[in-house]
Amino acid sequence: MLVYTAQGLPLAVMILSEFIAQIPKELKEAARCDGVGEFKIFFQVILPLIRPAVATVAVFTMIPVWNDLWFPLILAPSEETQTVTLGVQQFIGQYVTDWNSVLAALSLAVIPVLILYSIFSRQLIRGLTSGAVK
Repeated sequence: MLVYTAQGLPLAVMILSEFIAQIPKELKEAARCDGVGEFKIFFQVILPLIRPAVATVAVFTMIPVWNDLWFPLILAPSEETQTVTLGVQQFIGQYVTDWNSVLAALSLAVIPVLILYSIFSRQLIRGLTSGAVK
């Protein structure tokens, strides 16, 4: 978890800081004048406005983590902590490869990524195109 957090943090900070900088200060000041606390301002004012950025960061960090082979091979080599990509490696041998099992396992491995994309697709497209037109 720490390795993936360290890898995804620069991209997340860059995307989220740009989106937060675009939020008008007047929204935060108006909430403060109404007596709203800082945590409530963040969760009820800022977070709904940066939802496209959060979706973009989630998709851009989830896909490389899901497809990673080498870090799980080095850091979690036991069978209890295997990832899907490491499990697929069991079907690939030195002399014989069971291609039907490999392709079936990889087809099943794509399902969570497709579900994530289908849930966040509208937010992802908004997040990617928000800075394109001014």
